[in-house]
Amino acid sequence: MALVHRAGCWLNVRRTGQLPSGSGRVSSLVSFCTRARHRGVCVIECNSSIQTESASAPVSSASTGSSSKHLISSKQIELTFAELGLKPIQEQVGGCRIRQHVNPLKAALVAPVKPPTWDEIFSDCSRRLTVDIGCGSGRFLMVLAKRNSAENFLGIDVRAKLVDRAKLWVEELQLRNAHFVTTNATLHLNSLLSTYPGPLTYVTILCPDPHFKQRHHKRRVVQKQLVDTILERLAPGGKLFLQSDVKEVALDMRKQFDEHLGVRLSNCRSFPRDSEGWVVENPLGLPSEREVHVLTQGGRVYRWSTFEVFGLM
Repeated sequence: MALVHRAGCWLNVRRTGQLPSGSGRVSSLVSFCTRARHRGVCVIECNSSIQTESASAPVSSASTGSSSKHLISSKQIELTFAELGLKPIQEQVGGCRIRQHVNPLKAALVAPVKPPTWDEIFSDCSRRLTVDIGCGSGRFLMVLAKRNSAENFLGIDVRAKLVDRAKLWVEELQLRNAHFVTTNATLHLNSLLSTYPGPLTYVTILCPDPHFKQRHHKRRVVQKQLVDTILERLAPGGKLFLQSDVKEVALDMRKQFDEHLGVRLSNCRSFPRDSEGWVVENPLGLPSEREVHVLTQGGRVYRWSTFEVFGLM
């Protein structure tokens, strides 16, 4: 799939190379490319040969500036995760059209999930486990897995296509310490981890879907059920890190966990903070894809301080 900017609107171009009906005369062919400009058309991503059209209407300076920012953002994301060497794998797997917003309460995601057979997916399932909730494409977690071969990493997301592609990447990279699951972590994290033999030592929730509308707040990842599960499952000394590029969401997550300060959580104060208590730099030393995009666009990420579980309730 490719995203094409034409006359101020984004068009989805499928791998078949066909533009949506009514979009005009096809005039040229652009083969595999990740960054190109052709006669007023910005091609952001292309995983197979596609056809594009000449833009008859002039592209405004505002839309050109926006597309340029997206190009810079995409390039920076690729550079951030370049150590994975995923370009050949991307060519092999091909395009993957993904919905950015998925209802986590739809029937398929609410249904109970069976825990994996851990010794079949990890070379050593007694190792410490890091869980990334809302892992997206999974590249963030794969880099961590590659850098920390003595630990295991589990990514969870509600978008099945992203998870399926991440599994293919893991297989090609031969990472025996990384795995991905499609499920609603808010509802099923407890049952998912119930059979894992090793300790859960780190949980990250990085820029989850904000679900802005009040009636959709029940879809947000951080709910009381998830908070209880994380606090129950994290081993003593285990850590928790959350962040969002939406301040309202960051404050909501922070509030729900702040209630447990001094009872179940202790504040790791080794990271510099601003006057509002937000952590200035990413304590993991590796930004998520969303974080790279937001910072490249000139936005801000609200990092909630890493907290440490220090005992049983």
